[in-house]
Amino acid sequence: MTKKCAGFFLVICLLLLIGNGSFALVAFAADSEHFLDDKLVNWLRANVSPVTGLPLSYGFGAPPGDVLGRIGKSDSVTGIIERVMVKEGISIYDAALWQIVLAHTGRAEDLAMAAKPVECYAKGSLGEFDDIRTGFGRQPFVYDPLDPQAVTLDLDHPGRRGFLFRFINANGQFLSSDPLDGKKSFNGFPNYPAIHWEDWKPIAGENAWVVMAALHVLRSASLDGKADTTSDAFHVAEELARAAMILQADNGGVRMAPLGTYCHLVGVDPKLSPEQIVDRLDERARQLQRNPEFPGAAAVPPEYTRWYYDEISTENNFSWYAALRMLWQMTNDDKYRQAMGRIEDYLHAAWDPERGIFFQGMHDHDGRWSPNREPFATDVQNWAIAVLGPATIDAWFGRGAARRLWEQTKSFSGVVDAQGKLEGVGFTREHDRVSVEWSAGAILAVRRLAEYLRVEDPAYALALENQGRQMRGALDVLRYHLPGGRDAYSYSSRRGWIPFGWFSHDKDVLSTASTAWVALVDAGIDPFELR
Repeated sequence: MTKKCAGFFLVICLLLLIGNGSFALVAFAADSEHFLDDKLVNWLRANVSPVTGLPLSYGFGAPPGDVLGRIGKSDSVTGIIERVMVKEGISIYDAALWQIVLAHTGRAEDLAMAAKPVECYAKGSLGEFDDIRTGFGRQPFVYDPLDPQAVTLDLDHPGRRGFLFRFINANGQFLSSDPLDGKKSFNGFPNYPAIHWEDWKPIAGENAWVVMAALHVLRSASLDGKADTTSDAFHVAEELARAAMILQADNGGVRMAPLGTYCHLVGVDPKLSPEQIVDRLDERARQLQRNPEFPGAAAVPPEYTRWYYDEISTENNFSWYAALRMLWQMTNDDKYRQAMGRIEDYLHAAWDPERGIFFQGMHDHDGRWSPNREPFATDVQNWAIAVLGPATIDAWFGRGAARRLWEQTKSFSGVVDAQGKLEGVGFTREHDRVSVEWSAGAILAVRRLAEYLRVEDPAYALALENQGRQMRGALDVLRYHLPGGRDAYSYSSRRGWIPFGWFSHDKDVLSTASTAWVALVDAGIDPFELR
């Protein structure tokens, strides 16, 4: 049972073998109002690689062949890569949400499942992939240009290794085939024709979620809430935090990725149609053939290998702020509080007082950080309220700033039905596409805001609560009932280009992130907080 007992607290003590091979006493507390949905948890447990036991990012609410046929063209490199990722991939962010849910069910078996990704990350390899961590060595990734060896690829030097790739093959298999028609090679595929895993981006935000998930697992495996500093979970969290702090720029923001990270969208006009963007990406892929001197030996790295280093994502920094706060709370180590303070400096600069929102990010133009006024990023605003809290936002930017932030977000990306009821939010400035994941984040945000304003403005707080209920109810249109007592949620309501660099999926593509977020919201579990 994952449902929590009503009317009293139930404490379950379990012995669990976790991480480093030592037994830990596990305690779980239940509250009287919320519960984890059995059917959602059942799907999350089952949606894993049969090879490794790691979770998969996606599933299918219709025959896979039909769904895959709607993901890109059969003769498109971009389409092939996307289909392989949907069929075999796991985003480490999605895995983190999966871990957080399983860490809170109260079952020893689930906590053991939640520990599997941590064990993999600590090892630094998976199946045919010798390296799923990044740093100086055989790879081109550099975290500190003045000291390239500060972050190493050497798996024999734990504590000094860098970020994980944001997306990995959950089966641990490098070579693959097009899930649409089974072809194993394609002329123009990057580096060589054999179809293979082709996503090598150590992005900061996803790695912050690895830290948060590891600490949720660690807290759930601890009787007294103290960090087990000998555990894999703790070592992975500290190691990734170290890399993030090395990537903090002079304005306090954590850069999006180390030098050497390939940015596929550099030079691609975002105003083009989705079809034109795909054509440009396919053309670029054909130009990327194996070069033994690329890009590490270049004296001046090409722009598409330094763009991410020169970019700061505000969403990434909210994620790292929450992750560093967890580490600080667990360790009382002042270096984490100092790093949080530097991120606060960045967040102050990333506030747009004219519109009352946070900029999506900043980019370094010839040594000067300039804000990215567009595109508007919905998750940035919701996570701001959830991570900082409305009181902090009002203290920083003036009374009423948090309220205005939500109202602006709703006006930019809210999706309403014919009666004007709020169904959810989109990814950016849009009113015709619902992101389940980002709508769940909006529900979390309006709950925080309603709680904050309950005494000062009870009528508005009640309106916020109603908006949260409306969004939560509307999401069930995108809920799939599957055999075996398993339910899951779609990634989004329709397929379409997202200006941050990827496609949303139609509703037949089921999502681990969506399902986990809804499970957490329903259970009253805030992934940004340890409890």
